[in-house]
Amino acid sequence: MTPDEPLRYSILGTCVTRDAADVGRAPLNRPVKYFSRTRIQSIVSTPSPIDPAEISTDNVFNRQVILNEHRKTAAQTLPRLDHPIVIDLGDERLPMVHTGHGIVTATKSYKQDFLGRPGHRKVPEDTELRPDGPFADACRRFAALLRPDQTVIVHRTFWATHEADGSPVRRIDESMRHNAWLAPAYDHLIGALGPRAIVISMPAELRVPDPRNRWGHEPFHFIPEYHDHLAERIRAAVRPLASAEA
Repeated sequence: MTPDEPLRYSILGTCVTRDAADVGRAPLNRPVKYFSRTRIQSIVSTPSPIDPAEISTDNVFNRQVILNEHRKTAAQTLPRLDHPIVIDLGDERLPMVHTGHGIVTATKSYKQDFLGRPGHRKVPEDTELRPDGPFADACRRFAALLRPDQTVIVHRTFWATHEADGSPVRRIDESMRHNAWLAPAYDHLIGALGPRAIVISMPAELRVPDPRNRWGHEPFHFIPEYHDHLAERIRAAVRPLASAEA
């Protein structure tokens, strides 16, 4: 693979990972596939029937997310990819609903049309993250879903706890709570993936909210330097793999 050739990779995760292709001095090229606003337990669950006419949002992206969740498009697509997948667990903060057929991630657009329907029930959160719990089991099922030789780059992203000036973020308690859950959750995912997992751990000093971020000033929308570093790490992980296969 030459330095001028575009990287081939796909993303299962949030805009934090996706922005490595848009933000910073040397962003990556766009991912081949991008699945977001989904959770591991949802991905490995049973598909649910859905009538596209029941979706009211005009936002193409949000509409596709709802369809993907019900049809389990990620579970059908990811095993067929011939390139690395970059994963983060940032969307594990979203609630889940069981439709009576399977689990779906309850995004804001989903809630507008489907929440409270007969037969739909909220899925309890796996707060304990036991080795025999629902999240760990879903991680093992997810790993088994992928090809044994499929490389997975795990981007261990967490919530910011401090602003650039050192002051605590506005939602410090929420950040701390999510981070306390994410740390063992990443361990479960990485353990399930085994040797094919390449782990990217980001420097804590780069985990700083960007008040000018296009998605808003939030503890999970970071300064451009974060995405510069992430893009470099993904590039360093993917290029040798592509060269070896050439």
